[in-house]
Amino acid sequence: MKFGKTIETNAKELPEEWQPYLIQYKLLKKSIKKIVQELDNTFKSLNIVPPTYPDDAASAENDGPDDARASTDSDPPEDANTSSPAIKDAAPAEAGMPEEIAYNIEKDSDGLVHPVITVKIRRPASHQQQVVELPDVAGLPANASIVLQSAQPESSSEKSVDTDAAEPVIPRLVDSAGRTIASTDQPGSADNITIETTAHPETEETQVTLRLEADQMFFDQLVEYIERTRQFEQKYTAAYNSNVNHLGTELAMVTSPYKQDYQVWREIFRLYMDAEVWNRAQGDARPATSARQGQERFGKFAKHIESIGLAQKLRNPMSARLLMSFYKLNLELTHMKLLQEMNEEATRKIIKKHDKRTHLIAKTQFPRLITIDTTTLTQALIHVIYADLVGIVPQIDDYLCPMCLNIAWRPLRLECNHVFCSRCIVKASKRQMFNCPVCRSKGAVYRAGVSNIDQALLNFLKLYFPKEIKEKQRDTQRDISEEETQALALAHGKTCIIM
Repeated sequence: MKFGKTIETNAKELPEEWQPYLIQYKLLKKSIKKIVQELDNTFKSLNIVPPTYPDDAASAENDGPDDARASTDSDPPEDANTSSPAIKDAAPAEAGMPEEIAYNIEKDSDGLVHPVITVKIRRPASHQQQVVELPDVAGLPANASIVLQSAQPESSSEKSVDTDAAEPVIPRLVDSAGRTIASTDQPGSADNITIETTAHPETEETQVTLRLEADQMFFDQLVEYIERTRQFEQKYTAAYNSNVNHLGTELAMVTSPYKQDYQVWREIFRLYMDAEVWNRAQGDARPATSARQGQERFGKFAKHIESIGLAQKLRNPMSARLLMSFYKLNLELTHMKLLQEMNEEATRKIIKKHDKRTHLIAKTQFPRLITIDTTTLTQALIHVIYADLVGIVPQIDDYLCPMCLNIAWRPLRLECNHVFCSRCIVKASKRQMFNCPVCRSKGAVYRAGVSNIDQALLNFLKLYFPKEIKEKQRDTQRDISEEETQALALAHGKTCIIM
């Protein structure tokens, strides 16, 4: 599918009020046509033959029939620039051959970018006046021309000692009647085109600086789209954080351990984390979750919640409403991710198309000046969901003993700050494992006692995990009974088998 059509299809998934913040790919594509036309006319009028690339038949992106001029296999090299080959046949045989065509994009203090083309030409000295018709350039009268007056050769008796000294030639801008408009060495006389010529005895060196109006408009449009989207993202982020704070306040009321919906909410959030809808850890080494991946994972999570009837187990009407609000936040996060991804891809493709159609290399320069960050914002929004919503309800996985992988009942905090259940520490001491099982802190287990029990954590576990604690107490009592039975049997010299 053509990329322009892909954008239109994906845009339908976004809320209607979000769609104006998509980069207008098709409009920018039309601007590229104007750049090519202005570039061709300018080179032709300046009597310059551009270097060409052999295969300009069709675009590799297959974006439409207007791509017939784009290269098929690869981009032009980054150190080479050229105009369209269409003007090659139109240029006269004595036209100047560029020694260098440089394309640079500058950024001013206001954040605007300005593309500049610099052409360096070497011609044999003509020793006569040359008139070059100019294209229609903003700021110049119609049918304006440039008059290049080459230096006259010096007679043998008048030659200076330094025969290689160069004599500058100042071109003149003239109108259709031959009247001088302004000399090109005067500041501001022709903002879009500047020509500087230096005459040598055998050659003339000319440097032409072009600021194409169509190219400037193209980048102005692109930067405007990007900046408008950035302002929307900032406004949306403020509203998103406000909604999360409000939702978190209400969620804290219905997820209190004294409320009947507490256990249901804990299971909902446990399944949400297991679904890994988003890569929640900042600095996560895994690739960031794309909009499509997040959408698919969240869809599976919501269907699973429905299939096991968790939503129907919520007793408080406020809980049902908050669950829908939680779903909506995730849906908006998917939309924001999709908006950013489409704008990033549209920017990359339109710059690539600009380079292929004009052979003016912007793909290595523009991203350094104007960037679209598709990860920082969404990662921050994802972090807010986990920290301010999902994190409201404690999960048992955060309070497991590293040794038995069960709830750390009667939590004992060693001097190295690692927490274990008291039963595991007792077993470790009996086996003469006196160092911390996690960090190997010497003697940490040996020096632990009743005073190391974390009373605040113990009260917290009793409040939020009463069922798990009862199960752990039963398992601990069973374990102690087995040890006592085994010890009694060994004392009498018999083996005891518990059935």
